Amino acid sequence: MQTEIQNLIDHPETLREVLKLKQLDGLIRKVTTVWGQTITMRYRVSEGRSEARFDSESEQDLVGSSGIFAKVLTKCKIDTFNSCLTYTPNGGYKIWFTLHLSYQHFNGGSNGMGIASFWFENGKWTMSDYKDENEEK
Repeated sequence: MQTEIQNLIDHPETLREVLKLKQLDGLIRKVTTVWGQTITMRYRVSEGRSEARFDSESEQDLVGSSGIFAKVLTKCKIDTFNSCLTYTPNGGYKIWFTLHLSYQHFNGGSNGMGIASFWFENGKWTMSDYKDENEEK
C-alpha cells in the first residue's frame, strides 16, 4: 500500500481536509435531503483486495424516514457500492464510488439502488448519474 494512502488509513482524522469532504457532504446533501431530514455521513479509507477503498455510510438507519416502506423494511441506509482510491505523485488522489440506498425486507431479502456516482480529481468532487441531473444543465 502506498505511503499516502496508508497515512489516510492510519490517520482517519485527516480525511476531511485531505479529501475535501466538506465538498462531498454538500453534493450528498443535494441528492439525499428531503424535507425535515438531513443525512450525516461517515467516511473511511480501507485496504481492498487489490486497491484501496473509499467508504461512506449514513450514520442513521433510515427505516423511520422511508414512508410506507417503513412497514416492510428492517434496515435502510445510504452507503458505498463499489469504490476505488488511488494516488499518484503527479495526479494526487483520485476516488470514484457509487452512493447506494441499501435496504432489507422483514422476511429476509435485501437489495439496493444507486443514488449517484461521485468522482474526486484535482482536489474537486463531481457528481453524475442522479435524478434530475439533466434538468440542471
